[in-house]
Amino acid sequence: MTIKRPLSEAEPPVDDEGQREGGVADATYDPALREALNRGSAIVGQMDSLMHQDPGVKPENLAEWEALMEEFADVRAEYDRVAEEAKLQQEIDEHMNRIAAQVDWLASLDPIDLQTNLEVEETMAGNFAAWNELDAVMRLRCRDFPDKLAKWEEQVMKPMRMTEAVFESGVAAEKAKPEN
Repeated sequence: MTIKRPLSEAEPPVDDEGQREGGVADATYDPALREALNRGSAIVGQMDSLMHQDPGVKPENLAEWEALMEEFADVRAEYDRVAEEAKLQQEIDEHMNRIAAQVDWLASLDPIDLQTNLEVEETMAGNFAAWNELDAVMRLRCRDFPDKLAKWEEQVMKPMRMTEAVFESGVAAEKAKPEN
């Protein structure tokens, strides 16, 4: 049993845009690919069991097989990490698209409408609630990606909390006026 190429070299590397050498898109989040990988992993598990049960297997072949299984486990773990990160990014994008649609609607309004429109206030409150919901999702999902969580906190949530505080103080000031 001679292994000509390690598993880690089985696929060409992926560049920053998720493209494999030769221009093939990375499909780590593709459900069909995920299903095929799961079936393949089950088959490899059965093969591993058979290798360990075979009384005729030579010790050097078994040692080589075990090294291969360790590398397979490492490759699978990396695939799972990348797939989870892609799933996380997709979830973030969905939240951001909903929030962006609300912001676009608010930006399209006439500034005079902003002073009297209760719908605007409700939309803003809903938008901030969506941001806080997304923040909770990020904190839960990014526990394995501390660098992403730190970046999220600094670049997104810190400015958002400041904006939310300004909005809430403006609403409180508006409601405190005698005519309201």
